[in-house]
Order: sequence, then structure tokens, then C-alpha cells
Amino acid sequence: MVLLDNLPTDSVLRRHATTERLRALGLPPTDVVLRRHHDQLVDSLQARAAASEAARRAASTVARPAPARVSAPVAAPRPAPAAAPAATPSGGGLFGWLRRLLGAR
Repeated sequence: MVLLDNLPTDSVLRRHATTERLRALGLPPTDVVLRRHHDQLVDSLQARAAASEAARRAASTVARPAPARVSAPVAAPRPAPAAAPAATPSGGGLFGWLRRLLGAR
């Protein structure tokens, strides 16, 4: 028997070596069981990538702050000025200070 490739002669080892060679080339395995496992792995990786992409999109929409409402500033109401009685002297100012200093009432 002449072998043209460097694969093992044992059927199981040959099958695994063929699968490994195909994996290195980026192709799916030819064995039924290994192909099923490969398909499950690919499906789980795609589902994980889709879930992380959805989580990333959800996080980016949540992280965006809501636009601030622009409103005109409301001025506080001004208190009415207290009216001082005009008839009574206030006792303030320079003369009031001198009267208090000298003790005059």
C-alpha cells in the first residue's frame, strides 16, 4: 500500500488528523460527530457575539444623557421696599453716630 500523504494509518487517528488539517485550513470537519460538535461551537460563538452586540447597543443608548431642556431663567419676585416713616428721625449717618458717641438722646 502506497500512502501519498503523511496521515496515520489507524482509522480514528487518520480521521482526527484529517479534521485537524481541515481546521488549519479554516474548513469544517468531515466526520459526522466532529462536524456536529463544530456546528454547535460555531452556533454558540455566534449567539455569544450577537448577545454582546445587543448588550453593547443597549449600553450605548442608556449611557447617552437625555437632552437638557432649555428654559428661560425665572426671575425671583422682588420684595416691596419697606417705607420708613418720614416723621421720625432715623438716627443714622454721621450725625446719629456723633449723638450716640456723645451720649445725647
